[in-house]
Amino acid sequence: MHPDSWFGSVPSAPEVAVRLELATGSSVSPVGGAWWPWSRDLAAQAPELLSAVGAACGSSVVHVVYDRRTWEPVPHRLALGDRYVKCGWFDLADPHQVSLHMYDGRRLVLLVVPPETGRRTALRAMHQAADPHNRLAPGQILPR
Repeated sequence: MHPDSWFGSVPSAPEVAVRLELATGSSVSPVGGAWWPWSRDLAAQAPELLSAVGAACGSSVVHVVYDRRTWEPVPHRLALGDRYVKCGWFDLADPHQVSLHMYDGRRLVLLVVPPETGRRTALRAMHQAADPHNRLAPGQILPR
């Protein structure tokens, strides 16, 4: 879902909407877009993200890599429909990113906007991360 829709009213069930903006076309950016989850519960938030990214990219996500200090405990795999997606963490990863590894071999790095971020700041960061000319890493777009 494109975040421009968030300039209007808040939907009645926001937990079902994925706040996601992906870069289009070829990109020189170190990130391929941004995700603004509703909470820090990755197990609850990831299925909608993974479905949306898979549909947008035309390939299934098979592995999620995240910073474990940023998220609540996550199982080693997440159920996504009739299949499972592997999950792994690194302490040295940027706390503002997730790395999604696709079935077709591509890797998509997304800026993760913390759920408590104000709307204006979040949308600015998401637009910047999805800009194909962006050259900033997640930690430079949203400092720790």
